[in-house]
Amino acid sequence: MNHGSEISTSQRLSRRRVERGARRRKRILAAAEEVFSARGYYEASITEIALGADLAVGTIYLYFRDKADLYGSVIVVKMNEVVTRLEGALNAEASAKACLRAAAQALFAYYETNRQFFELFLHQQQMARSPLNEEHWKQMEELKRRNLTSIEGCIIRGQQSGELKSGDPRLYAVAFLGITLQMIRQ
Repeated sequence: MNHGSEISTSQRLSRRRVERGARRRKRILAAAEEVFSARGYYEASITEIALGADLAVGTIYLYFRDKADLYGSVIVVKMNEVVTRLEGALNAEASAKACLRAAAQALFAYYETNRQFFELFLHQQQMARSPLNEEHWKQMEELKRRNLTSIEGCIIRGQQSGELKSGDPRLYAVAFLGITLQMIRQ
């Protein structure tokens, strides 16, 4: 008996399970984004999300503790996508003005293809009592820090090259992000 092939078969089966789980999780998140965007957090139901993902309700709970965990996971996953795109845009250009322009364009392009998420995200910002748990808030704060640090880095490069005025780069980064997001809201 070839023990090497047993391990290989076992590893292949394990990898398939992991891949199937990742696909299911992605389907759940996509359905949840759609339902939360259309109905809001409080009106959305796990049953409706399960129907949208074409899964049994119990399957949702294999991946998420409860509706709040699912909601927070949607927000964090999508925010991570935004930050990753923004970082890519900010690091793709040598000139500070070009990288800030690319970052704004990346945010607008993301909005155009992810309007549902932005509706969900903006709704989250307006909720009196957020369903996000402490872990989701920590992840969001880390993503916000990454975002601002990337923008700040571009601004610092521009200040060092003389392309941008001197001043507090963190304040400029906050202003840039705030103004860009406000323009998207309009």
